[in-house]
Amino acid sequence: MRERGFTMHSFSGLPKQEGASEAQVCEGAHGFVMPGFEPVAHAFAASILSGEALGAACTIIHNDEVLVDLHGGWQDTSASRSWHADDITLVYSLTKGLTGIAGAVAVSRGLFSYEEKVADIWPEFASHGKGGVTVGEALSEQAGLAAIDFKLTLENLGDEDAICAAIAAQKPNWTPGDHSGNHAYTLGWIASELIHRRDPQGRRLPQFFAEEIAGPLGLDVFVGLPESFDRERIARIKGFGLQDLFIHHTTMPWPLTFEMCLPGTLAFRTLNNPLVLEGPGALDCEDFWRIGQGAAGGMASARGLAHAYNAFARGGEPLGITPQVIATLKQGHSYPRKGLKDQVLTADMYYSYGFEKPFSEWEFARTRSAFGSFAVGGSLAFCDPDDGVAYAWITNQLGTGKWDDPREKMVRDAFYTCLENRS
Repeated sequence: MRERGFTMHSFSGLPKQEGASEAQVCEGAHGFVMPGFEPVAHAFAASILSGEALGAACTIIHNDEVLVDLHGGWQDTSASRSWHADDITLVYSLTKGLTGIAGAVAVSRGLFSYEEKVADIWPEFASHGKGGVTVGEALSEQAGLAAIDFKLTLENLGDEDAICAAIAAQKPNWTPGDHSGNHAYTLGWIASELIHRRDPQGRRLPQFFAEEIAGPLGLDVFVGLPESFDRERIARIKGFGLQDLFIHHTTMPWPLTFEMCLPGTLAFRTLNNPLVLEGPGALDCEDFWRIGQGAAGGMASARGLAHAYNAFARGGEPLGITPQVIATLKQGHSYPRKGLKDQVLTADMYYSYGFEKPFSEWEFARTRSAFGSFAVGGSLAFCDPDDGVAYAWITNQLGTGKWDDPREKMVRDAFYTCLENRS
């Protein structure tokens, strides 16, 4: 299924808006940019030409107008197949934003509220002092369920009944509400169980997302890749090993770098289950693509991500999101009682209803109404409803920083500079 929303004539087989200039004036970038946004193409191409990004794609929409639609580099690690406009790739924690979108749809449909207690929906969840945790707190990664004792493998990752039973029985890693911390995998299962228990059809997250979000919008975005999808359109991941975090250290916090390698630490228990010291690239396999893991297993094109977020930049109407839910997402969930320091990543982070939001240390958009998600390796997707922006930059070569990957940030900075010059 190809994304809709472009009313244009074609250029080299790609959709193009009337009046857009061809980005191929810049070596390394294919697609188009609207007049006045040529510097974005140059910024995008820089990492491709330097070899810092094997391949990448970027789509940016403003006030429902596609201003940037770029792709470049290679789809495979042997550099034998070019990245095409509608190729998809594993997007890791950008999946959390997709789960946040699904949660917003579920709340808007009245399946549950952000203020409702998880245990009122899922009674078993109340064990070990978790009975007061609200849906909003759980989706804002404050429930203390970052690491679970259940041993995960690629063979059992799809057994949501067993995994959710383990999550419900788990003693929290911290007192819920005191802190937040990266629920690297568990966020997806928590959201899926909530939807499953309240959805009249009993759907879990992968089916709910496909039928209520991706299908109606016509997006190449999947939480669980269908058998029918053409595997030739998948850009394969060039990952990194844990040794690269030391040898090629950039902006990853040093405490996190060390703790990821120390058994028993919360970071190790969270980030190395199921893949003990293998690195995130090991997840790029058919078995994981199919599972529909709702925190790290999404497969998407940059176009699909940008159009998904554009539904929120437009006020939510394309997905039936209520004004109350949009206002809640713009406002953001209240901070944890003891501050924003992520108990897993060892640095401040503002989690909110399945998304991340701007805060003093990371102002990724022009207004704080924005919400979205970043992923291991550098990818970023978000919307800014007050500014009318929907943005997605993805790559298949994983960097070793945290947020503000320099390859992505120079594209975003160039876009905002052009946008300011245009207005």
